[in-house]
Amino acid sequence: MSGAASLQDRYAPESRCFGCGPANDKGLRLKSRVEGDAVVCDFTPEPHHEAFPGMVNGGILGALLDCHSNWTAAHHLMQARGADAPPCTVTADFHVKLKKPTPLGP
Repeated sequence: MSGAASLQDRYAPESRCFGCGPANDKGLRLKSRVEGDAVVCDFTPEPHHEAFPGMVNGGILGALLDCHSNWTAAHHLMQARGADAPPCTVTADFHVKLKKPTPLGP
């Protein structure tokens, strides 16, 4: 599927999820794509994602990890089951320990 639409655009184009919903123009609109056996997402935080000058808000980082992890799991489950669409996956438990600030930028 490399070079094709993101998993979100292909399987959930009407989703309004803050982290990955293509239909949420105020969200992060993360795009997870398949590259070989991996699911990859590129994200470059912008100034409106700051917690304080030059540093990314921890909630933004959590949303990125949560959404991309769910799409990765759903994609691999779909592949393992030979299904035509990914199953709905949700986060049961989520803990992030931020050890130091994450700077903005690529």
